Amino acid sequence: MKILLTRFAALVALLAIPAVAESAEKTFRDQLVEKLASCEYSLEVVMSKPETTIPAEVLREAKGVVIAHQYRAGFIFGGQGGSAVLVARNPQSGKWSVPVFLDPGGINFGFQAGVKEINSVFLLMSDESVALAYSGRFEIGADAVAVAGPNAAERERFDLFNAPVLVYSSYGGLFAGASFKTAWLAPYDRANREFYNTSYATPEIALSTWFQPPPEAQSLLTRLRAAEGTR
Repeated sequence: MKILLTRFAALVALLAIPAVAESAEKTFRDQLVEKLASCEYSLEVVMSKPETTIPAEVLREAKGVVIAHQYRAGFIFGGQGGSAVLVARNPQSGKWSVPVFLDPGGINFGFQAGVKEINSVFLLMSDESVALAYSGRFEIGADAVAVAGPNAAERERFDLFNAPVLVYSSYGGLFAGASFKTAWLAPYDRANREFYNTSYATPEIALSTWFQPPPEAQSLLTRLRAAEGTR
């Protein structure tokens, strides 16, 4: 038995070598591009399901959008290994600025043993919520209460301006009640400086009018504009 276990461990180590080598070859920027792609995937998943599609009228009212991709760690969802980006609406032009990376953590969805990943979109409905997201640690639940976002049938009777954060989820529910405990988001300055090759910090990048989105970010911005019915 001991010999079998030893051989099995050796085989696992051998099979892991190509994956480790491939990971080692990726630059930090390559990893950031993958994070951005995973967030775009999350947006696509949320928008593809009738029960979680964000109404265009609601999205147009948002001052900022946080898109997060999380996966299961054991039986409890956490921020480890997750990806998140913020896209803020420029106050002067009303257009979406370039996406900036956030560091997600502390997200606890309770026990969801049947869920392998969670794709979520946080609509920030106030300038204060956006500022908290890009300038410091932003605790949803403490700094801003998150509520389930309205679907198409509910949009006309929903008071958007009394909810600092609207949340849409892809796993058949919206973050509410016991299943959504808390979450915090913090600016990922190192990532943003690397991705945009700049010495500016996250707040300046998030609301800039002079940064041009890199080719890897164009698709996400195009998807957002299409979702709200603009170009």
